[in-house]
Amino acid sequence: MWVFGYGSLIWKVDFPYEEKRIGYIKGFSRRFWQGSTDHRGVPGKPGRVVTLIEDPEGCVWGVAYKLPTGREQEVKNYLDYREKGGYQVMTVTFHPRPSHNPSPSQTLLYIGSHDNPNYLGPAPLEEIANQIINSTGPSGKNTEYLFQLADAVRSILPEDSDTHLFSLETLVRERLQNGQNDLN
Repeated sequence: MWVFGYGSLIWKVDFPYEEKRIGYIKGFSRRFWQGSTDHRGVPGKPGRVVTLIEDPEGCVWGVAYKLPTGREQEVKNYLDYREKGGYQVMTVTFHPRPSHNPSPSQTLLYIGSHDNPNYLGPAPLEEIANQIINSTGPSGKNTEYLFQLADAVRSILPEDSDTHLFSLETLVRERLQNGQNDLN
């Protein structure tokens, strides 16, 4: 059993795995449209974390992890709990980075669909930036999530030119440097 990570599962791997592969899935784009009241925000003041939206032309790079043989269900149960904030599980085709050469394979994907209670949906980038700057939850500041993800994508997945992620990172860093915590 394989699981595909496209958000914090790229940089916060707190579960056992046998193997990992870098690659991508097609038909989706990564967006900060999922609310987080359990990790990067609190009830009434959610943070924003990534989910995937259907996009026929989209391609999302990430990391697929092979769950340990004989412990697949145990680790999946942990991931179900970790991703409990409105995420559902589906199966998608994972395409490994060409240098790895294995053929595409099926992998599990946690996705926050538009009909879950924590889905915040699209918003102007400036509004998303304000929410990220002003949100903190049990797992830490929402800005840390954004910066860790952007740094990981830049270093591990240089093929990924995710304009939504990197534009948001630039905007949040500029606002923090200029002392503009909230422009509402």
